[in-house]
Amino acid sequence: MARQKEFDRSEVLEKAMQAFWRRGYEATSVQDLVDATGINRGSMYDTFGDKRGLFQASVDYYISNVSAKRLSKMIETESALEAIRTYFEDLIAFSVGDGRKLGCLITNSVVELAPHDPVIGGILRDSFARVEEIFHQTLRRAQSEGEISPKVDARAVARFLTATTNGIRVFARADANAETLRDVVSSALSVIEGQQPDLPVAAE
Repeated sequence: MARQKEFDRSEVLEKAMQAFWRRGYEATSVQDLVDATGINRGSMYDTFGDKRGLFQASVDYYISNVSAKRLSKMIETESALEAIRTYFEDLIAFSVGDGRKLGCLITNSVVELAPHDPVIGGILRDSFARVEEIFHQTLRRAQSEGEISPKVDARAVARFLTATTNGIRVFARADANAETLRDVVSSALSVIEGQQPDLPVAAE
């Protein structure tokens, strides 16, 4: 029996992630994945089970190596408000640069798969929940540091910022320019900076 070719798992997942990111799950064939990753079908099936298994592994890779790196900056930046500003600046730069027309792999996949695949849908919703939680922690830090009012409902605003993040990625797929995306971010930041009268307030 011929020995299966050894390969770098991270390299394969990076290439598979890019293929799914560009085309979506359904439009990416097994042959597309073979061509993109450079591994044969036998190695793919032995390692990941099937196309769905490779997709799940690619999503995990995306969460760990794309989303997590951007979110970690919010935790590491000294000023909580500056952390949120920088997060959105980086997001816009990517969305109109290398990531133009790609959108977000998680957002794209939620739209495509979550309605009829509860397992994948659960994984993707968990990713949204992680983004929300990082925003929530950062907003609570901003409150403790006196950057925003302690009366602000940090959880509600965290959900708003998570939705804003996904909206920016969808706008970018529709060929929105940097100016348009900055307008979206400016309005979002005006909420957390207390410049609007309808700022969500936590229940007493």
